[in-house]
Amino acid sequence: MSIKTSLVAGSALAVALAIGMGATAQAQDMSYKWSGAPQFSNDDTAFKVRGRILFDYVNQDIERAGPGGDFKTSNARGRQVFLGVEGKLNNYFAYKVEGGAVNGGAWGWDDAVIEYKPSEPVSILFGNVKVAGLENLTSTRFTTFMDRGPYGDFGVDSYLLGVVGKYSGYNYSMSLGVQGASLNSTDVNNASADSKERLTITARGHYALLNTDADKLHLAVSYRYRNRGDESAFAYTGRTNTAYSNATFYTTGGIGNRDKTIAVEGAWVHGPLSVQAEYSSIDVTRAGTAGDDPTIKVGYAFVSFWPTGETRNYDAAAGEFKRPKILNPVTAGGFGGVELAVRYDLADTTDAYDTLRVKPATSQAGEYTGWTLGVNYYPTSYVRFQANYTDGKVDNFGANQDFDVKQFQLRAQLDF
Repeated sequence: MSIKTSLVAGSALAVALAIGMGATAQAQDMSYKWSGAPQFSNDDTAFKVRGRILFDYVNQDIERAGPGGDFKTSNARGRQVFLGVEGKLNNYFAYKVEGGAVNGGAWGWDDAVIEYKPSEPVSILFGNVKVAGLENLTSTRFTTFMDRGPYGDFGVDSYLLGVVGKYSGYNYSMSLGVQGASLNSTDVNNASADSKERLTITARGHYALLNTDADKLHLAVSYRYRNRGDESAFAYTGRTNTAYSNATFYTTGGIGNRDKTIAVEGAWVHGPLSVQAEYSSIDVTRAGTAGDDPTIKVGYAFVSFWPTGETRNYDAAAGEFKRPKILNPVTAGGFGGVELAVRYDLADTTDAYDTLRVKPATSQAGEYTGWTLGVNYYPTSYVRFQANYTDGKVDNFGANQDFDVKQFQLRAQLDF
């Protein structure tokens, strides 16, 4: 199916659902409100169209050690164009479906979830679901920076297809997921010959030690076990704080047969000031006999400040950040909201080289460090303009394998 056909089909599906639910809303005397898009609801049911449009500009200046390796890129692109629906059928069953084109690629799905709530604190989710990671669980619409950095590349998993159970209290939650690969992944190559899909088991627990109007303090820990099954070996590959390009600057290559990850999360919000950090240690069981088992390390930390007085919107029950509320939006005659932030990223894959029995002359299993400055301007809570500047360095083994990265990015975003 072509991209154009997929987009038309997805749009037609959303429109058809909207018309059908609109007729149902009229029959059941549902109430109507505007929440970025039309929303219908009554005591038992709800329906809302959702979507997002993200346009990016990326400029990179890459200096590579040795002759002939420097290059510059300048690209404007559609980062995401998504369309979907969400709602609930009654107090027990809810759903969310959203997909679209990413970076000009074919149609793919992010959220595709059926939720069953046997009781108020318990949820059982079937579908394409995220389980762990504070920044990972925070929607791209609300993350402080344009990209999640190397921590999002191999520190935690994004959407995976499976079953996830959650238990939430006033200021804590516990989650357990049994999953495979993404809904968008193709079947393994030998699907007719006793093949085994990858297996991922992830557990996360969070607790908000402080949850007052003035202060929020979030702590969490997660554990992930992965077995690749008959799929390709796990590779630990990161980019330079951008979702642009598949250019490789640091990677272990496909080395992992299984891995075990321990991750910690922390965040403190004090009015307009906030601090957030995450760190993962990944113990890899190497595929084959090339060397001993390495440990991969990845993490980040950042500080955010709103000079216009807003605060990051922390959900203590879910352990996630949600949409910020802009105090003086332009729609009410105000200036909007401004957020300033600085971030540090670290990805250390050097152990994948150090534990090899035979050392190659060159390797891109190295270390990446990067500093990113960010400015976000919100005319309203549903529109955002972002600017990020990254100064990064990649230190790999061997000659002509080091990189210095100067990177500037812009984004225009609208969601509903």
